[in-house]
Amino acid sequence: MNKRTVAAALGLACFGLFSRSDVAAAPPITIRVVTPFPAGHILADTAFKFKEQVEFKTKGKIVVDVATSVLTEQTIGASMTSCDPSQRVGDILVTGGQPIQDWAPQYFFFNGPYVIRDYAHFRRVWFSHLGDELRTLLGQNGNQVALGTVYRGFRQFTSNAPINGPADFVGLKLRLPGVPDWIAVWSSLGVVPVTIPLGGIYNALRDGVADASEGDLTQILSLRLYEVQSHLSLTNHLVGFGMATANACFMSGLGSSDSNTVIHEMQSSTDWGTDQMTARESTLLGDLQGLGMIVVTPDAAAIRAAAEPAINGLFATKWTVTTWQEVLSL
Repeated sequence: MNKRTVAAALGLACFGLFSRSDVAAAPPITIRVVTPFPAGHILADTAFKFKEQVEFKTKGKIVVDVATSVLTEQTIGASMTSCDPSQRVGDILVTGGQPIQDWAPQYFFFNGPYVIRDYAHFRRVWFSHLGDELRTLLGQNGNQVALGTVYRGFRQFTSNAPINGPADFVGLKLRLPGVPDWIAVWSSLGVVPVTIPLGGIYNALRDGVADASEGDLTQILSLRLYEVQSHLSLTNHLVGFGMATANACFMSGLGSSDSNTVIHEMQSSTDWGTDQMTARESTLLGDLQGLGMIVVTPDAAAIRAAAEPAINGLFATKWTVTTWQEVLSL
């Protein structure tokens, strides 16, 4: 057998070896998506929508594992920054506005009571130079890439007595997350802040550790707060939103095609979540009424006016990258 024949034979043998059906395919890429919110919350729903879309789009090349009720809003961010996958709890985080508090606190006016009018206004500010600056800081300080935002609905108050105006806040033991700026605003109205993680709200209200809470309707429903609170006061004091961010090292480790898929499908999923919440907000209100909550329409303008000095104080001392007037003008 001459050299050419030997080479051809070896080539055919190699072709046969590596085209056999029993050769293992490349393992799928696994993306770990985590959220501190429970199943049934709009942000958890958004994470599961992302899983559905990515796995369908990539035909199993990318597998998405979703974990809900992971840590707390206030602690999960620090567990997302490492470039070492074994040192972080996930690759993509779907949570509320806490990443801004963690890594760009001077821009926390995005999540400040009464600062943003509605979600359309939020998006105008988000896509302005202020949002660009914020996203830069998320990368520099938190090693995070912002992928999208979700409308969560206006935040309201739950209690066991009606909240009709500013006077009803005096002495009220109000459950709040450990967010200093929120604590500052509501303390200025006379509440006694009780800082309790998300998962502990139900027990705190049931046991009287707190008298009241504030949150979006999907939070109130998913945590079953209607079982331990009788009144729902529609203050519309904050435009609730969620954020999807990805660890920057994780994103840079993906090929360009897979990275583009992640970005596109998360933006599609967050848009889906926004559409779902927009459509469901009035239905959720009806659901909570049907479960026994008494809906109160307070003097929201008076509450806002009472909170204004504290909000202006935050712009003067902490949110100094802009003014309330500039935000409202966008």
